Amino acid sequence: MNKKKTAIIGILLIILGICGCLYYSKMDKDVLVYDETKEIKEKYEALNGTVRESDKATYQNITIDETIEIDVLNAMEATKFIKEESGILFIGAPWCPWCRNALPVLMDVAKDNNMVIKYLDITDIRNVYSIKDGKLTKTQKEGEGYYELLEALDSVLGDETYKLEDENGKVYDTKEKRIYMPSTIAIKNGNIEGTHVSTVELNESQTKYDKLDKNQITELKSIYQDLINKTKGLNVCTGESLCD
Repeated sequence: MNKKKTAIIGILLIILGICGCLYYSKMDKDVLVYDETKEIKEKYEALNGTVRESDKATYQNITIDETIEIDVLNAMEATKFIKEESGILFIGAPWCPWCRNALPVLMDVAKDNNMVIKYLDITDIRNVYSIKDGKLTKTQKEGEGYYELLEALDSVLGDETYKLEDENGKVYDTKEKRIYMPSTIAIKNGNIEGTHVSTVELNESQTKYDKLDKNQITELKSIYQDLINKTKGLNVCTGESLCD
């Protein structure tokens, strides 16, 4: 009789174990991971703790939540989005220290608003200039769609053209505007309603490679929430419909 009870208990424990495994397996499957966000996560987190070649500074460690949706665009797709659609466009890159602070904060705010982030990395398409032998030289030619993107963003890029300065203080003018990273752009029905470049003001002890503190994150979240509100036609102060 005892052997029979033991056998029954053993069978029940096995059944419970199987059910538990199936339950947690189902829980895992219910967590939706976005492929394009996963790709962004891999690129950003691959630089965690590594040393940047240009200035020998160490990249901060960040974590990208792959359960928050990011839609990766090319320049032509981004231009079309700016001209025709509504939402948030983030222009950034994994190697950009400010972007590494900005993107996780923006993703948190986007998650709270159930919004997809449109993402564009212009590293390979933005032209690069240098000064060589007293002359301004283009060392990387603009890629497909860059000038179309530049034109689409013209109204929010200001009046200043992009200039370089040599070691003697001589200024060289490229005679074209510049898209800086990170740039976060609010679009509603094909109209740019607001932009924010960089993150927030750093403390004296901070460098661009340091993490933002809690107050800075709160400030940046407020900026991003205002931008998201603008994509919905909401007042940035009250959250109500915009007044005349």
